[in-house]
Order: sequence, then structure tokens, then C-alpha cells
Amino acid sequence: MVDEGAYRRELEYLIRYAHDDWLGFSVVSGSVGSLLGRGASFEVQLGLLLRIVGDLYDAGARAGDLTESASEPFLPWRADKAEALTRIAAEAEPQSRLPDSGDVCWFTVP
Repeated sequence: MVDEGAYRRELEYLIRYAHDDWLGFSVVSGSVGSLLGRGASFEVQLGLLLRIVGDLYDAGARAGDLTESASEPFLPWRADKAEALTRIAAEAEPQSRLPDSGDVCWFTVP
């Protein structure tokens, strides 16, 4: 069970991060680890990760890919929240571990 106060604080930090920079999965996965502690199953970890990503979407952040373009360094996915969550879960589940930065996507508020 996740402490809701701690969850809100982590989420607020991640939202600020996404407003200021590209937010990688290592930071989001680190928040999952901080909130759950040791011993949580992969399924529980993934569930919390997807909850965080969904809440980031609700706060205006979007998943996307970093590019080499100086004019458009971030290319948002053309996906709504449900599609993004499905894609992230589909890419994480076969690995049985939470994504790291550079895996799957990045997040930012475009």
C-alpha cells in the first residue's frame, strides 16, 4: 500500500521535473522504488508506474521520443493517455523490470 501523502509529493516533484526538462524513466522508476520499498512484485511496481504516468498525463505531460533535431528535440507520441499506458506496459512487461531512462520514451510538458 502506498502512502497517499508521499505519493502526492513524488507526483508533484515529477510534474515540476517534466515542466523543466525531459523526464526519463530512471527518475519515475526511482519514485516507484521509493514509494513501495523493497520486495514489491514486478506487477505491483508496474501498476504504480502506470498510475504515475497516467497522473503525469492528467497534469499535461506527454510521452515522446528525443530526436537529434535542434528545432524539435522532443517528438510527442500521437497517442492519448490510454494508448500511451498500453504501449508502456507492453514494452515493460516482457522485460519484467521497470524501464530505465532511454527505454520506451521520455516525458515532458510540451
